[in-house]
Amino acid sequence: MTAVQSKSSRNGFTMVEAIMALVVAAMVFEALMVILPQSKKGQTQDVQTDFQAALTQLGRQNYQLDQVQLHEIQLKKTIGDPVTLKIAKHDLVLDGTHHGRVLLLHGIDDLRIDNFGTYQLLTVFSRGHEKASGTLFLPNMKQAIVEEG
Repeated sequence: MTAVQSKSSRNGFTMVEAIMALVVAAMVFEALMVILPQSKKGQTQDVQTDFQAALTQLGRQNYQLDQVQLHEIQLKKTIGDPVTLKIAKHDLVLDGTHHGRVLLLHGIDDLRIDNFGTYQLLTVFSRGHEKASGTLFLPNMKQAIVEEG
């Protein structure tokens, strides 16, 4: 009788239990392979959308153009320190001397600015070789001073 008890009280899995565990693991793995790429798509928005949102936000902050160069724009408010819109370490940032750096867009390699006087056409190139363009409508500081005077 003791021989029968030792066989039934053995620790371990039966063949059916092992196969069921493998089937469940395979189903979980398959679900992850479907879900993970979709979740990454939801996290990373379109560069064009993010860029346009950043430009819209700049327009609402009451900045004025101080200087426009090929790869950066210097902005100023009537009160406060000047800030620079530029690329720093693959990020589009608004960089101020006293207020630090504000990250606007991550993963950007290049910023090109075409100055048309009344507006600026900005184009960014992301690390994934995506191109996004947007228009920035800000009053020119020198024009605002002339109009006030």
